Amino acid sequence: MKAKKIAYVPQRLPAVSGVPISVYESVATGLLDGKLRIFSTKGQKAKVNLALKKVGIFELINKSLAKLSGGQLRRTMIAKALVADPDLILLDEPTAGLDHSSQILLFNTLKELKDSGVTIILVTHEIGSLALLVDKVVVLDRKAKNNISYFGKLPVPVDVDPESHHSDELITAIDESVLGLNT
Repeated sequence: MKAKKIAYVPQRLPAVSGVPISVYESVATGLLDGKLRIFSTKGQKAKVNLALKKVGIFELINKSLAKLSGGQLRRTMIAKALVADPDLILLDEPTAGLDHSSQILLFNTLKELKDSGVTIILVTHEIGSLALLVDKVVVLDRKAKNNISYFGKLPVPVDVDPESHHSDELITAIDESVLGLNT
């Protein structure tokens, strides 16, 4: 399958201090298709509202991005990616800054996407709350051939010990640098 719509949620949150834009306006920019349009149709509003509900921040719809916590801002970015109905979604450290209940919402949202045929690629050092969604993993290791020390299914074999930029922080094999790939 060729992805026609690709959405990306970066690891680093954007600097938003002083940016006079609401959560609604930010998420609505995910609907831009290369043509300058004002997104005011009922269908577009409904898509934004649904995306905000999926990530559990509908009540923040009119709040300024500058007033959000890190977790709220991450959920806004995830909603912005979801609003375009992507065929492929790339997420870099999607659980960073999210509390447990937000991670559960994220899991349920990603499961729904996966079940509907959306391909999900995620990069994480802590697969924990998303492990049940992962079909394949790639463990990256600077010293391994082609920088890959493992490619396969979970659990990652205990003998896989990658030399990564976080290698001193690794406690368990499941916490290694992992790309989760949906087939």
